[in-house]
Amino acid sequence: MGLLDLPAPLLDALDGVLTWIGVPALLRVMLAGLVAGAAGAWVYRRYSPQARLGALRAELGAVQAELRRYDGPFSGLMPLIRRQFALSLRQLRITAGAAVLAGLPALLILPWLSNRYDVAFPPSGTPVHVCAEPAEVAWTTRDPALTADAQGCLDLPWPAAAQPVPVREDDRELITLPTPQPARIVHDRRWFNWLIGNPAGYLPDQVRMRQLRLDLPSRELIAVGPAWLRGWEAGFFTAALLSSLWLHRRWRLH
Repeated sequence: MGLLDLPAPLLDALDGVLTWIGVPALLRVMLAGLVAGAAGAWVYRRYSPQARLGALRAELGAVQAELRRYDGPFSGLMPLIRRQFALSLRQLRITAGAAVLAGLPALLILPWLSNRYDVAFPPSGTPVHVCAEPAEVAWTTRDPALTADAQGCLDLPWPAAAQPVPVREDDRELITLPTPQPARIVHDRRWFNWLIGNPAGYLPDQVRMRQLRLDLPSRELIAVGPAWLRGWEAGFFTAALLSSLWLHRRWRLH
């Protein structure tokens, strides 16, 4: 578990309660988006100097109005342009920190959402395309009839949870399928995993296999529309954006 995965147990529990009372998956994802957007707007309101920003916006508006009215020589225009540019940069500077902090709620939810709603295990017996990298690695399962091709791939009948299938390299067991949680890539532990962990686990050290790719099916929360619209991303980001914009308008944030 990585640093950004720390909220996952709480989010799993809340998601389980909502599932138990019958809330559809799409609405659960949109609720997470509403919370992330609202929390981000509150953080921005709390840590941005709204009084200073209001005065700065008024000053910037006055300069812009003066620019629109200006009808003199070009030499007189340049000081106004420089003034507008300086005020815009100052506004960016004093809001940058609060804007970064406002993104943290979404950043804490996104890894959990991806792990929970991105892919799913297929029904047992469904052929799943599995590839090892590098392709030269000699890897096997317990079925001697299944051998990897020149690209290091084979079509594996997906095992039931009660009958896991080991993946071996030179008679050394690396992982078992199905993995603890669905994920399309299982790799060795890398530097970024202190931040975001791999829910499927990791390959052991000192083996030649660097990663195992599993062609698991995507979870579709919306039954119609293009493929990019059917996953969790569309519902989450739409809800987060709408809740954030509504609160920015309601609180009159600059």
